[in-house]
Amino acid sequence: MNSPFVVDQSKLIAERAQIENPDNPVERCFELLLTRKPIEEEKKICNEIANSNGLEIVARTLINSNEFAFLP
Repeated sequence: MNSPFVVDQSKLIAERAQIENPDNPVERCFELLLTRKPIEEEKKICNEIANSNGLEIVARTLINSNEFAFLP
């Protein structure tokens, strides 16, 4: 799940999220990948990660989550 394809897609999703919701790109990443808004704890943690390591890391983490891999 950390192939060059996933890394590239994570960057593209992060860019799209920043364009579509510049005030809250983490929330937009959740909407794009998991079709839901993050709960407050997820939002807080993901914002910290995005600020320190970049939004693309948040997007890649969501892509690698069980929730993404096993959508109903």
